[in-house]
Amino acid sequence: MVDQVEIREMFDTAYSLSASNVHYPSGPLLQRRHRYKVHIGDENETRAIYGPTECHSHSLRMKSALCYKKLLNKCTQKVDHAPLLVDAIKNLDIKCSTYPEEKHVAEMLQHLKEMPKEWTLVQLTPKYNPLENFQEDINTYYTEAIHISIFHCGPAAPDPFLVTAGPPKDPVNGQTVKLANEMYSIIRDNKEVLTYGSKRRNFRSLAEKSDYLSKRRSIEDRLKFLVKDMQYLWLKQWRCLFTGKYCDEALEEQIIHGISNGIANVKVTERAKAILTCLVKNFVTLKSTEVRAAIQYCFPEVTDKSVIKTIALAVKKLNEDIVGSSDELKRNPIILILHEDLDAFPWEMMDVLKEKPVTRVPSLRFLYNLYKSHRNDIVDGYKIIKYSNKGCYVVNPDKDLDNMETRIMSFFNYWMPSWSGISGSQPEDGKFLEYLTSADVFLYSGHGNGSHLMALEQVQKSNIKAVVLLFGCGSVRNNRLDPQVEMFASYHYYLMGKCPSVVGMLWEVTDLDTDVLTTNFLSYWIPSKAPIHWKYVDKTDWNKALSDKMNFQKVTKGAGQEKYWEPELLRALNEAKHGLKYYSTKAACVVRGIPVKIQLVS
Repeated sequence: MVDQVEIREMFDTAYSLSASNVHYPSGPLLQRRHRYKVHIGDENETRAIYGPTECHSHSLRMKSALCYKKLLNKCTQKVDHAPLLVDAIKNLDIKCSTYPEEKHVAEMLQHLKEMPKEWTLVQLTPKYNPLENFQEDINTYYTEAIHISIFHCGPAAPDPFLVTAGPPKDPVNGQTVKLANEMYSIIRDNKEVLTYGSKRRNFRSLAEKSDYLSKRRSIEDRLKFLVKDMQYLWLKQWRCLFTGKYCDEALEEQIIHGISNGIANVKVTERAKAILTCLVKNFVTLKSTEVRAAIQYCFPEVTDKSVIKTIALAVKKLNEDIVGSSDELKRNPIILILHEDLDAFPWEMMDVLKEKPVTRVPSLRFLYNLYKSHRNDIVDGYKIIKYSNKGCYVVNPDKDLDNMETRIMSFFNYWMPSWSGISGSQPEDGKFLEYLTSADVFLYSGHGNGSHLMALEQVQKSNIKAVVLLFGCGSVRNNRLDPQVEMFASYHYYLMGKCPSVVGMLWEVTDLDTDVLTTNFLSYWIPSKAPIHWKYVDKTDWNKALSDKMNFQKVTKGAGQEKYWEPELLRALNEAKHGLKYYSTKAACVVRGIPVKIQLVS
């Protein structure tokens, strides 16, 4: 009988034979090879964790490194960019298959030590599925177990650790719940319904309108149920790991000290301590059975259920004494490192992440490359955007979203009159790229992501200065071209252009709800000299796009005089989502890149 060691050797041999050009091996093949190695296990946990980190965006890494090499060969007149390109190539290039794995692991740990101590990285990688090797149907998706890797950053960070959440099972029949199929079905049905609605400015009958609204409610309900199943059937107790560090470091120390002193008669390893810390922080969001299951995982040698119950009570008491009694529970950002097969899911809508600062990246390597590109501007875990009222926009370039243009431009004139840009027409050649490379913040409001207005290849060759806001349908989604190639996204070009942060949509959304989100977000994030905060402006006529009746001096009932300003982009976006009508719009809007923060410059 073939043992696991022989299987590993056979798999490595097959990989070596197929990668005849060792410098440019197949991305999907590399991904599956590393996922398979996780599947068969490794006694060294740190080495086992390295496998999932290499399961993300291989082809994109190769494409990026090749692009940077070409730019490096041409940059004789721009020698100031050469060191950045050399760094990027080193960070992203695929090493030869003969490169020792021990060095790969050492580099990974070194990268974690260099990145800001405020960051917590949660990496999600699907379990290896051999059926993927033969998959031909572009609309077939698999819902697998998830390898969850937790990384803490900074020079004193503990070692990373990995747990595996099993596939979601139906509690009645025990069958795997096909959440991936449901997710993509929701996305397709949502697009169909919104496309149908957009073609009808006025419904022909009350029954037709009622049917449209009924279909929208159905999609909303399905999405809510899906998020619920993601939490309770898929992640179960391991959703507690989706937690950032408290900004108040004393709270973190109290929890760790409480675990060390409050749990007696069992040996608490560093790995167990890290998991118990997450349990303490998120105790109230978990079921009692989930708490006990996580504790049993931490102490597999404990067979006495009364001991597990005692530890659970100790965790509960720590939560009440430290977390429950504190007035300052603000947390640092969480960075989700999502495999492409898991990127379509609205992870940010889970109870443990709602209202928390969360951003996404496709791989640990790309996160480190972004960090290196912006490290001189990063303070306390945030890339500082020195904002000098220099913002640019492109609004309604296709000239078929008149109501949206009326709403957005009236907001700009009221809240940010110093911004410049183009509305109601397409930008001239080179103008779009000029905005991206010169503005502090760039906003696009229109169809899709604006890729039809410029060659995205120019973006990947540039250094994108602006924080980019793409408020169009599906503006940052991954697109599946074929089951045997990596997914593609326009965001990848911004990532290659080292754009610090991109805000956008995972699927189709409606214009009014998106306009509300856009203006709420900008009014929270961008300070203004406007006499009344946008939150308190009466928007009755604004919602209807009645430009001749808009009166921004008219306030809502119960309006206050507070000047709301949240300099952190992730928190400002969370605040802006409160005013939305549709759950699907809240879930669609995500942030990709590193955490950013506005700093006013006179």
